[in-house]
Amino acid sequence: MATTTVTISNPIGGLRYSDTAASNSAVNATAAATTIYHIEFDNTANSAVTYLKLYEATSVTLGTTEPSVILKAAAATKEYMSFPMGMAVLTGVSYVATTTASNAAGSPAAPSNACGLTVLYKLT
Repeated sequence: MATTTVTISNPIGGLRYSDTAASNSAVNATAAATTIYHIEFDNTANSAVTYLKLYEATSVTLGTTEPSVILKAAAATKEYMSFPMGMAVLTGVSYVATTTASNAAGSPAAPSNACGLTVLYKLT
């Protein structure tokens, strides 16, 4: 997994979080209150539908912790979700990329290839 966080000057004055290898292992992106403005989920390397599951949590138990947001990406596509006024997250953000739509117990199925994820956010 290759993750980076870059400071953005204007107009948001926030941060850009990127992960070039999002898959079925939960990753904590931020451990503080956050406002999310934009999400880009890159599923172009996969021939199956993949789901990005975002959790308002710093620690996730897959199959038990309910996702706060689920973004569905069709096979071989990129999906975008924007929040012009921002989406407030109070405790931090974790995520997983999976081909499993449900929140069933156990490890969710991994996509055939890793997905890309970019999130524009501001710590609040």
